[in-house]
Amino acid sequence: MKESFIETSNYTRLLESFTRLENLPATAPRMGLGFGNFGLGKTFSLERIAARKNALLLRAAQTWSKKSVLERLCFELGLDTQGGSGRMYDRILEELRREERIIIVDEIDALLRSEKVTVLELFRDIHDETSTVLYMIGMEEANSKLKRHRHYYSRVVEFVEFKPISRIDVEKYCALCEVRIEADLIDHFAAKYPNLRQIKVLLLRLENECEINGVESVGYKQFKDLGVEHGIKGEASSATASKQ
Repeated sequence: MKESFIETSNYTRLLESFTRLENLPATAPRMGLGFGNFGLGKTFSLERIAARKNALLLRAAQTWSKKSVLERLCFELGLDTQGGSGRMYDRILEELRREERIIIVDEIDALLRSEKVTVLELFRDIHDETSTVLYMIGMEEANSKLKRHRHYYSRVVEFVEFKPISRIDVEKYCALCEVRIEADLIDHFAAKYPNLRQIKVLLLRLENECEINGVESVGYKQFKDLGVEHGIKGEASSATASKQ
């Protein structure tokens, strides 16, 4: 498969959400939350947006403490880490006030536990002190989990729920394949598989089989005959697919 980023409907909605936050006045809350199941392009979308907007992209970890977050932010901003947490915090605030940067925290679920509330509050304080755009991304339960932290949740003004991929997304993705994917097979993928991660595995297997057998174009029947679908369970129903 060709290595190329495709602009899915989820990516477009997320990018628009970032832009709306950037356009808010500095006196308004400027937090966003994206959430959804695995394989819907959250991480790839974030990497693309971070590069496009020169944002700080952090992936939350269970091992994070306030000090480790401050050290990471200092590193990303090119700041000195000497002098303890208080000094690092002040340097970060000064830098973010001097040069506006977006902070993205992926895998926010790791911080939505009672023992990690202080780390969550650190990001809230940085947002409040600098008016920095702060965007959090998590799994589908992240929205309901964050609601438990009302003083934090009330600052979130942008919400993006990642939806199952559309047929148009599938068609764009199949175009990256080294063999031609015919329309009825694209329909099958869109109806049965709700995320690109599963489809990528299928396409990689399909490319291998087609190379062995000298096949250049594959429709649904030939795809089934090649037997590359084993071990991959589709989750999208035909009713869901019909709404996409």
